[in-house]
Amino acid sequence: MKSIRLSLILYFLPLIGLALGAMLVLLYQTTDRTLEDRLASRRSLHQANYESKCKTLKEEFDNQILSRAQTLANYAKSQWTRSNPRYLYSFGLLTAVANPHGHLLVPLWVGEATEGQFSFTLQRISFTKIQFAEDFLPLGEGHGDYFQIYSDRGTTLQHSKSMGEKSFTLHSLDWEKMELFKPTFDDTELAGIALRRVTFKTPVARFLVPTRGARPGPTPRPPREPSREPPPQRELSAPRDVERPATAIFIQYASETAERDKKLTDYHDELVEELANAQEEAATTLATVRTKLIWIGALTFAAMLAGCFFLVGLGLAPLRRMSDAVSRISEKNMSLQLKPAQLPLELRTIADRISQTLELLRGAFAREKQAAADISHELRTPLAALLTTIEVGLRRPRSAQEYGDLLKDCHAIGQQMSLLVERLLALARIDAGVATVREQEIDVAALADQCVSLVRPLAEARAVELQLHCQSPSRLATDPDKLREVLTNLLHNAVEYNKPNGKIDVTVERQNGILRLDVRDTGIGIPAASLPRVFERFYRADESRHADGLHAGVGLSIVKGYVELMGGTVNVDSKEGQGSTFSVRLPVR
Repeated sequence: MKSIRLSLILYFLPLIGLALGAMLVLLYQTTDRTLEDRLASRRSLHQANYESKCKTLKEEFDNQILSRAQTLANYAKSQWTRSNPRYLYSFGLLTAVANPHGHLLVPLWVGEATEGQFSFTLQRISFTKIQFAEDFLPLGEGHGDYFQIYSDRGTTLQHSKSMGEKSFTLHSLDWEKMELFKPTFDDTELAGIALRRVTFKTPVARFLVPTRGARPGPTPRPPREPSREPPPQRELSAPRDVERPATAIFIQYASETAERDKKLTDYHDELVEELANAQEEAATTLATVRTKLIWIGALTFAAMLAGCFFLVGLGLAPLRRMSDAVSRISEKNMSLQLKPAQLPLELRTIADRISQTLELLRGAFAREKQAAADISHELRTPLAALLTTIEVGLRRPRSAQEYGDLLKDCHAIGQQMSLLVERLLALARIDAGVATVREQEIDVAALADQCVSLVRPLAEARAVELQLHCQSPSRLATDPDKLREVLTNLLHNAVEYNKPNGKIDVTVERQNGILRLDVRDTGIGIPAASLPRVFERFYRADESRHADGLHAGVGLSIVKGYVELMGGTVNVDSKEGQGSTFSVRLPVR
């Protein structure tokens, strides 16, 4: 049998282990989810940072090529005539002879000298090429930058030396509908080289074109008071010239994206590395947390084991105190020397049961002592009578008849002692649990008639009327010898403790599966204080009365033992001076 402490520890530790394991698993899962959320946030942050850097780099690159394109456009426009005063037109015609392209500029100078749409159209048609020194442009590196200038009719005016014989095209753009100064960016290739290109439209000159008609003059101030007359018509002023754009060009500027793409690749590599570092850091943190949780769980479980051992021992301290109190019980002091207030609620019931058991044992020991004294007293009387009879017979020689009488007296005394010993042996077998019931199917009414016939002479000798009341034959499976012993003992007590001219009624009846045997007398009765002890062995309610030798205070004890052995019950109902009724109830099987 395991100790209570070890049993409690073995019961509680699995529960504590499961609770601790569940808590650690929940904590680990929570940490895992937290790290996953944190890793997702870091990924989003790195991704946003990467996209921002890429966007910034691309915008800076686009702004750079746009700035260079605008510089190129301004330089190109500076090569075109910025202003055309009328008093210089004649000098332009004179200098056109010395200009290698004079034959191209003469129509322009002539058109400028005249007013109207014709001069505007003539100038657009004659604008065919722009010539300037590329080396003096404040642009990027020549081997990485490319540009090309188109007229508004799609004709190439000039392209960079870096392009060689190759050229860009405007066919991929809706160039005819392009707005002025609105750049358009796109990615393209030139001889297998990736380029970033910007295209925009810009005017290179503006002309004053006369407009026929008159413009309205100033409107007179209306009168203060309202008038119903219609307002006067505004006067027309002299016509004036309207400024309108003349020639426009398209600028396409492109720059190689190798360096930019390399930086973008570096940014992507940095992103991949940062994401890998974040993933590795999260995995390392999770592994560290897992290791710490394992150690925490192991140490906590060990601490709980030690705590359980200590706390269970502390909780069992009242049990140890009860054990010490029980160990001090002896045959001289059969009391539990322990106050109930010193015990917990769970042990108070046990202490009460132990106290009750000790009280029963004290009573049993007292009864055993009293039984030993009663047996000694009961045996001493016939032994003294036997010894006295023998001594009287030995005092002098006697005749054969006298010796015969002495032997008869000795035989009667021996029979009394033998009956007492048999009764004591019967009680001993009942107490030891070795008495058995030999069941037979009998007629209880016939058995009761036999017992009444056996006791009737004794009742008639005491002038006691004995009657049997029974119904039809009552069959019962039981031990006939023990039932006969029970009924005979009850009849002898009824005769012995009855009054002269008294009456005894024996009733045998069957009710609801129960066989009932009642022995009612009109004797002296039993005091109410003695009723609880009437079935105790060697107990007599009236100590002044003694049996006639057939009883020694154990008859009713044997009755109760045999009835309980047969599965029945026996009760007594008595009033002092009015008689007693003993009722036996046996189940019918």
